Amino acid sequence: MKSLKLIGLLIIGWLMGLRQGSAQETLAPVTIVLTLPKAQEMALSGNPHIHAASARAQAAGKQVLPSLFPEDPMVMVDTTNPGMEMWMVEEKLGFPGKGIAKADMLGAEAKRLSAESSGVQRSILLQAQQAYWEFYYRQKVDAILQEAQARWKNLSQILQAKELTGQWLSVKAVRLQMETAKAVNELITNSRALKISQYNLNHLFSLPHFTAYRLEGEPVLPPLSSKEEDLVQRALRQNSEIMVYRRSIESREAQQKMASLEYLPDFDLWLSGVRDPANGSFSNYGFRLGVTLPLFFPAKQMQASGAASDELAAAQFDLQGKQNEVIHMVEDAFVNAQSAWRLLKLYEDGRLIQQVDRAWTVTQTAYRNEQISLPDYVETYNNYVETLTNYYQTKADYGKALAELDYQVGELKGDNHENLK
Repeated sequence: MKSLKLIGLLIIGWLMGLRQGSAQETLAPVTIVLTLPKAQEMALSGNPHIHAASARAQAAGKQVLPSLFPEDPMVMVDTTNPGMEMWMVEEKLGFPGKGIAKADMLGAEAKRLSAESSGVQRSILLQAQQAYWEFYYRQKVDAILQEAQARWKNLSQILQAKELTGQWLSVKAVRLQMETAKAVNELITNSRALKISQYNLNHLFSLPHFTAYRLEGEPVLPPLSSKEEDLVQRALRQNSEIMVYRRSIESREAQQKMASLEYLPDFDLWLSGVRDPANGSFSNYGFRLGVTLPLFFPAKQMQASGAASDELAAAQFDLQGKQNEVIHMVEDAFVNAQSAWRLLKLYEDGRLIQQVDRAWTVTQTAYRNEQISLPDYVETYNNYVETLTNYYQTKADYGKALAELDYQVGELKGDNHENLK
């Protein structure tokens, strides 16, 4: 018995160990290789706001066809009189054309929601691109600062050794000791910002909180070759927010047409017949036709049509205001993209990164050969780190500016995965 109990305890312990191991494997963070197209694709497939907007548009579209059909007929059997049965069929017809007008109204609303769905998709794509560039910048700077911290630690040890040996240190050299603390602080700050950018990507993709990412390759950015006037005209044609306002006008026009028919008379048709229970035959066929009396039609119809006209006018003014706003946003985004593009060209066309790399290599060799002083060595390294950091900042800024400009112009196609730029 004791041996059986021992075996049972061993089996239970083994199962619990397997369970804990599987739980740890489940909780282990997953690392995803991230590129800019991959970020866009994951945002389209995983973001819940996109799926919610798409579901609303589909739900609205499914309401159009049922509105074309009349109400289901009602069948009644009256056995009040002994020996006879009165059979009646009632159908409420409504006013001719009202069902079509209602279907047009629901169809226009479905198109508006579809435009909103496309706008949500493009907005999420914009956020995904900007989040990618923020993560890209933080990841690049993190690698630079990791190396900088190690170098400042070595320099700090050299300064301490000079102090212990009694060597005179200039005020400039003494101040270099602050660079160690500064490097540590920058590394901690950037590390936290890197984590936040990672969490932001997880929220956009609807992935577990601790999902990690690893950059692959260098993203290639296209030059800014379009003219501002052309971008403004394209934005007025295809900006997603403008498209929503245009669909709103169409919806208001359909509602105005429906309002003109809303209080017209409704028709009611009854078909009846008497059934003989003995032999099941029908006789005394007849019908009844009813119509509502539109006693208050003028007052109701005028108010409803007036309200619909006011709503239509408001939608038209909203469109005009949105067009003016989009023109301003395109112009502002174009200026920002143009500024970032000029800086990026300065780095790339002037080969500044290659030049600063060579300068830093020469400085290291000269310092090892005691041809330059420690302050000159540190100053060169500061310039090296600052140049690299500014370059990646400029590249990320240009990527964000291009994404914003494409969004305002309406070039961020979010309707399906094949429309990715």
